[in-house]
Amino acid sequence: MDIISIILYILLGIVSLAGLVLTVINLPGIWLIFGATLVAGIMDKFQNLTPLILLILFFLCLASTFADNIAAALGAKKFGGTGWGMAGAVIGGIVGMFAGIWGILLGPLVGAVLFEMLFAKKDFNTSLKAGWGTFVGILVSMVLKLGLSVVIIIFTITRILS
Repeated sequence: MDIISIILYILLGIVSLAGLVLTVINLPGIWLIFGATLVAGIMDKFQNLTPLILLILFFLCLASTFADNIAAALGAKKFGGTGWGMAGAVIGGIVGMFAGIWGILLGPLVGAVLFEMLFAKKDFNTSLKAGWGTFVGILVSMVLKLGLSVVIIIFTITRILS
């Protein structure tokens, strides 16, 4: 392997790590990881990362994106939440990114509770329950997506190094 390839693989590794960070803050970092994997496949001339493998990884990323939304919706529904709670959780998560790790963790919960109270006209206890369900759904989906992201990175590294 020449020096330029090594540098490019290191850059792809950095991009993948950035994807992990984005996944933790509930942004679509898995697509950044998939993009880095695709570029690695191209650099490898599809020897170790075949088009079939890349297609499977693409569909896993796609499924993970849909599962993210489904988990939040199921969490909200199970605990009596509405679409307003889910919208509040998403907005709270985005706003929370600017408040550090506690904002990232608590932003979706606070956003869901506020939106349930303000727009769905629910009382505080009902809103808190719905907000908690939305928060748990988002947290579960984030952990699953983070796990899939790590698996894709490790799989890509092992395939490239083989």
